[in-house]
Amino acid sequence: MIKNKQKTSKISKKQMVAIGAGVAAVGAGAYYLFGPKGKKHRKEAGVLMGKMRKEVTSRLKNVKKVSTPLYHKTVDLVATEYKKQYKANEKEIRALAQKLKGELKTTAKKAVSAAVKRKTNKRK
Repeated sequence: MIKNKQKTSKISKKQMVAIGAGVAAVGAGAYYLFGPKGKKHRKEAGVLMGKMRKEVTSRLKNVKKVSTPLYHKTVDLVATEYKKQYKANEKEIRALAQKLKGELKTTAKKAVSAAVKRKTNKRK
């Protein structure tokens, strides 16, 4: 005799709420960037991302080797400064900081290469 076993969900209620909140945040972000004023918002986000990237790169110029924790700490410091400066865009700045953290290799390379160029120019 074979008994019919029901599958039980292994996802807790807290996890379901977290997933729902994440989906809602993604939806809100998509509406912000692709909604009626999306073109304007994307342009502002691009400008802000460029400013943050330059700020992080300039702060890391004097470092010989950029480690992941150092880079993440620098991004967090820049993000908190920008949050204070641009109060209306706190969620956007948080998202941009996360994106910058993902660009560790490219931004760190730029910072280190700029420091090396500056040192070689001083020697000449």
